[in-house]
Amino acid sequence: MQKPLHRYSTLAAFWHWLAAALVIGQFTTGWLFHKVYEKGTPERLEWFSWHKTIGAALIVVVLLRLLTRFFVAAPKQPPRLPGWQRVAAGVSHFLLYVFLVAIPLGGLMAVSDGTSWVELKFGLAFPAVPGVTEAVADWAGDAHETYVWAFAALLGVHLLAAAYHQSRRDSAAGRMPPFSR
Repeated sequence: MQKPLHRYSTLAAFWHWLAAALVIGQFTTGWLFHKVYEKGTPERLEWFSWHKTIGAALIVVVLLRLLTRFFVAAPKQPPRLPGWQRVAAGVSHFLLYVFLVAIPLGGLMAVSDGTSWVELKFGLAFPAVPGVTEAVADWAGDAHETYVWAFAALLGVHLLAAAYHQSRRDSAAGRMPPFSR
């Protein structure tokens, strides 16, 4: 008889932490190019280029993470957790995935008008979303910025919940390597 899975797989943990690092990079580069440097300056263009490059990497990592999730089941919710916490965890994880897909795709749409490839760092390029008009690109850029704030709030709740369970060493603690109960 196979033992029930109580922790995420090593591969799922790898994608989780790589996505987390890329998200930190996105928050940092997005803030720098959007709030620190004036439009049209070389520094702003440089940080924007990094933001697009990290965003493209995040799209690939999230797709690989979802593919992993399709083939390797997530551990079941601990039955000892109160029902409301299991529901909250399920809803918040679903929304985290939605944001991890919607925000980078919104950013990609925002830079896709009139081009077939989006130029990135290191001479790389990422396929643009075809058929995006200037109006759609503007809307996507606004949505991208708005969703970032909602994602940041949800991410804060996720981090607080993880810290709460880890500090209590309850049945939800240690599900994501390298942490343990």
